[in-house]
Amino acid sequence: MAPLKIIGAGYGRTGTLSLCEALDLLGLPCHHMEKVILDPTQEASVFRRAYDEGFKPDWDEVFKNYDAAVGWPAAAFWEDIWHKYPDAKVILTVRDPEDWYRSVGMTIRDWPMAPEEKWPERMQKTRLMARSVVKQGVLRNYENKDAMIQQYMDHIEYVKEVVPKKQLLVLGLGEGWGPLCHFLGLPIPKDVAYPYANRGVNFGRKMFEVREILLNSTSNDY
Repeated sequence: MAPLKIIGAGYGRTGTLSLCEALDLLGLPCHHMEKVILDPTQEASVFRRAYDEGFKPDWDEVFKNYDAAVGWPAAAFWEDIWHKYPDAKVILTVRDPEDWYRSVGMTIRDWPMAPEEKWPERMQKTRLMARSVVKQGVLRNYENKDAMIQQYMDHIEYVKEVVPKKQLLVLGLGEGWGPLCHFLGLPIPKDVAYPYANRGVNFGRKMFEVREILLNSTSNDY
């Protein structure tokens, strides 16, 4: 638990949810956008205010139940979080720039939450936060493909430049347990496949799965 041991610096759609699930399996509870929705201790507005208003979150409080944070929204603040936890290891997830751009266009630019459906309040609040931090924030240049891909590649090079090599793992999409466990000094889990979560074609279905988890948890409270 906080202070964080692992910080993800990679943009979304680079295997961050799979990495989050892998870290969970390794006994390192991991923060991710999905956890902002599902974890009742999380408040989505903290990240929105931090991005839009310059609000300074209490990162110890935000990550009090976590050893790691990867993917958005935390990745939008990765450097600030790293300055807070300078001894943390940094994982930079990467994939082919063209594939990344295409995947973003299919998924996280705006969440597929049809207005005629019932969506829990936590999902609606997190969607508003994601719109500020991701769609209108980090990905605001998406319509200009060349500029967006250049920003993505510049981000990768910047992280590699500022983080000491001994603290940094550049993890390519699909590389699996080997590089991750070696970097963390942990044994590879036996007979457990590396997670393969949140493929672009399944993103809409993922929204409904998360919704059902929330609705069921709410109904069980009564």
